[in-house]
Amino acid sequence: NNTNLALFFPDYFGNIVIKMENNIMFYSKVNIKDAIQLHSWINKTINSFFGLDIAGQLYFVYVFEDGTLETQQYPLKLEAQSLTFQASEECPYVAFHTSLTRVFYFLDKREVLPFWVQMTYPENVGLHIILESYGPKIIKEKRKFTFEIILGQCTKTMISTFSQAVNYEAVGDYFKLQDQTSGLVLYNVQPSRYSKACITPKKVFQVAVGCNSKKYIAVKGFSKKGCLRHNFSYVIENSYLSHYPSSQQLVAHVAKKFRCPIVLEFSMTFLPHQQKFDDNGYVEDVTVNFIVWEIHGRDDYSFNTTMRKHGCLNEAQTWKSMTELNKHLPLEKAWGPENYKHCFSYAIGKPGDLNQPYEIINKSNYNHIIWPLDHSGMYVFGVKILDPNYSFCNLTAIFAIETFGLITRPNGYLVASFLFLLMLLFFSILVLSYFQYMKIYRQYIYEPLHEPERKQKKT
Repeated sequence: NNTNLALFFPDYFGNIVIKMENNIMFYSKVNIKDAIQLHSWINKTINSFFGLDIAGQLYFVYVFEDGTLETQQYPLKLEAQSLTFQASEECPYVAFHTSLTRVFYFLDKREVLPFWVQMTYPENVGLHIILESYGPKIIKEKRKFTFEIILGQCTKTMISTFSQAVNYEAVGDYFKLQDQTSGLVLYNVQPSRYSKACITPKKVFQVAVGCNSKKYIAVKGFSKKGCLRHNFSYVIENSYLSHYPSSQQLVAHVAKKFRCPIVLEFSMTFLPHQQKFDDNGYVEDVTVNFIVWEIHGRDDYSFNTTMRKHGCLNEAQTWKSMTELNKHLPLEKAWGPENYKHCFSYAIGKPGDLNQPYEIINKSNYNHIIWPLDHSGMYVFGVKILDPNYSFCNLTAIFAIETFGLITRPNGYLVASFLFLLMLLFFSILVLSYFQYMKIYRQYIYEPLHEPERKQKKT
């Protein structure tokens, strides 16, 4: 028809649609040498092109002369079935199914991507399942096959598990290793033989090993809504700040940024419970190590567990030691998964004072934050996941605590009464001692110490 090729469009299922400039279309499949003409669908004069949604559904996109666009779903599967039925072409298998419902998956550290592929075919037809990968070898694959024959029909199932098997703890260059073990891998799963009559001859999907930007953590029980006070200011005494400024520090608290503070009596300890979320909502409770720091520089808080009680063999890392080691970095970047080292081996770290507070927290080590009892305060904490094998993402969160309590102060009348009684007791003892010593003194003056010996008369 004296027309040129306008579009060659493959989808994620191995289907190929060839569109000419006059909108005549042909259909084929990957690894199939011939093609068949599809039924006419649109006017030859309309400009159009194809598009896919995230589920792999094919759409026509029409471009009109006034510059407007219009979309229309194209039932490629029904069109192909109609043509192959007329041509009496058969598929070598009865069914081909998989649990993979998407075309794109994320795989983070510690995560596992399980799926299955199942194929049913006549007993005398020798078929098998093919799983091919294209890209860097950064995913650990485990495969298990099962086989079953019922009434002349064979069912073969492949159960696969994708994961990572890299240890990122205490490595020389943490960020370089992350770059080397992250990336995008393309997978193709298909039967060993198929034809144009097969409805779903293959499944193509991608696995991105790395950080899902929609993943985040939050401290359980804290919200940005329902605050008693949304925006307010408070003063931090300079003696409570780690950098020892010359004057007090005025701080503005914005609930939208720092969340609503939880109010605690300052004799109560606090253990932050971390939860992980993604674009689908809650994922899991975080059970790995994390650290907290007061973002405005307060250091008038501590922890209720020491390094010795926690089982450390060498001195554990602390904010003080890590900031001294990384003076060129801001506080929040001085300590993290990239330089974390545990204290449970003599080969790691160095000996030191194990009676220092242990500053690493997790859900099960019962390490709580404790507050000073001589003053109340407002604290805004940053939280960071410390375990280097937990996620490619730099997972952080913020929460706020306001402490209060009855600060006992000495009563003036009580102090005066106590001092009066103390002085009265002192003078009473002094007077009694005087009379006692005078009595002893008189006794030794008026009474001789030794009676003189009397001479005996001679008889």
